[in-house]
Amino acid sequence: MSALSRCTSVPADVFAAEHWSRTPLLSRAKELPQPFDDLLSTEDVDELVADRALRTPFFRTVREGGGLPSPVRSLNAGGRRIADAVDPEALAAQYAQGATLVLNAVHRMHPPVARFCRALAAELGHPTQCNAYLTPGGQHQGFDFHHDNHDVFVLQVSGRKRWIVHEPVLPLPLSTQASAGAHLVADGASPLFDVELEAGDALYLPRGYVHAALTTDVDSVHLTVGVLSTTWYDVLSDVVTLAGQSLDFREALPVQPTAQVDELLPAFLRRTAAWLEALPAADVAEALAPRLARSVPTEPVRLLATAAAVRDLSATTALRPRDGLAVSVRNDGDSVVLTAPGRTVTLPAFTQAALRRLLHGPATPADLPDLDEESALVLCRRMLREGIVLPA
Repeated sequence: MSALSRCTSVPADVFAAEHWSRTPLLSRAKELPQPFDDLLSTEDVDELVADRALRTPFFRTVREGGGLPSPVRSLNAGGRRIADAVDPEALAAQYAQGATLVLNAVHRMHPPVARFCRALAAELGHPTQCNAYLTPGGQHQGFDFHHDNHDVFVLQVSGRKRWIVHEPVLPLPLSTQASAGAHLVADGASPLFDVELEAGDALYLPRGYVHAALTTDVDSVHLTVGVLSTTWYDVLSDVVTLAGQSLDFREALPVQPTAQVDELLPAFLRRTAAWLEALPAADVAEALAPRLARSVPTEPVRLLATAAAVRDLSATTALRPRDGLAVSVRNDGDSVVLTAPGRTVTLPAFTQAALRRLLHGPATPADLPDLDEESALVLCRRMLREGIVLPA
């Protein structure tokens, strides 16, 4: 099951053509394949808060649009005093008084959410992140009206929450253009929609849509998956770095440029337009490649599982490529060169077919072409130690 299909009640091509970065989409639980409590249940939340030493900024509390003092305590860890660990009793007291608990960056501390965000990023081709919001029942509001500078999928885990959504004041805001406050909604303005999300419902909001959320008479837990979309402005920013290769753009402005700016700028703009027109698309793609390679976070290496796989590797051990790891393979005469972030691995040329099969995965050493069993085991151990593949 795809991650996107869990969030949207329309086919992927319809979502891409009609909703992506354009219009909101409300998807009811009955239209979606399954609820979201497998990603983060109420029991998971209690474990995170009560049994783990969460530290700021992985959590915070807010009420009626404003932040509250952090409910923290001091702990000893490794002979050091830590002063910013969550205090479950202080947190419970704030929650009882109507505070919303925000768990920041849940994708960095809860494996089911991490896997979901990685899968969604792979489908969309844009980076994702996730926060969790827990608000007690009783008509409480965590944040004032605001717009986000990234798209969001709101996934209602449990309880109910009311969402009031207005048209954008600033369409498609950039990452530097977040905004909040009641001034974003004109007096008497009618919302685009005013809807109550129940457990299993999902809401997609493109960046810029002004919204606020309020609880009903029951507690609410929801996930907000943010999509940090790459924009054409980002592409242009990356392209500008190529201008440094042109001698024309490395020249200094003349002496006293202020007095000549009206005369200088038209010629500069014409020269820039001509440079952009002549710029090879391949050069732009190369400049953009590092940004796109960061779209899907690299799957972490599990220390003990990988060590065991190296130790116990056999011809029938199933291996798979590491999710999100950008890998390229090229011929270099008598060698084949594998390049991944932070490392380059050079191997004999006769391993190329086997290497490509392994990277296409999943595969076992016995599946690798052109290698005898011992050579296949040597190659697979090397790829495991390099963090290129993982046990399937």
